Amino acid sequence: MSRTLFLIMLALPLVVGCAGTSKAPAEDTEAAMTFKVPDDKGVVYLYRLGRAVAAANVSIVKVNSLEAGGTGPGTFFRWELKPGTYSFSASTSESSKTVQLQVEAGKLYFIEQNIRLGLSEGRVQLKEVDEKTGKKNIQGMKMLVSAYVPEE
Repeated sequence: MSRTLFLIMLALPLVVGCAGTSKAPAEDTEAAMTFKVPDDKGVVYLYRLGRAVAAANVSIVKVNSLEAGGTGPGTFFRWELKPGTYSFSASTSESSKTVQLQVEAGKLYFIEQNIRLGLSEGRVQLKEVDEKTGKKNIQGMKMLVSAYVPEE
């Protein structure tokens, strides 16, 4: 195999893997990093760690079974949600995980997503983390535009 063909084949998953990820404007990311919470809603951040391992794998995220979009390394979603119970799931073709949260008004929540190497695709991990950990880990990440639009 030629070196050029090899490099193209090596880069292709990175290009394809990022295709499902739409980044929000920089000013939206900056505003999200203030961690402001409306009095009548809770704010949930779901972020994916920026690891090089399994970086090409896109993970599909859903909120209450409705698709929000795909995450890539070093990215996050932010949702302002009415109080209530919400189910957050992330999946690849090889695995899926779900975290359920009871969202309260005026509170911040952080869900950490990680993808580890699997047999054919990455294996997704999903867990709620404390506010201090979430705020620290999300620094320098890029916000994504979510297809999931919460009810007003």
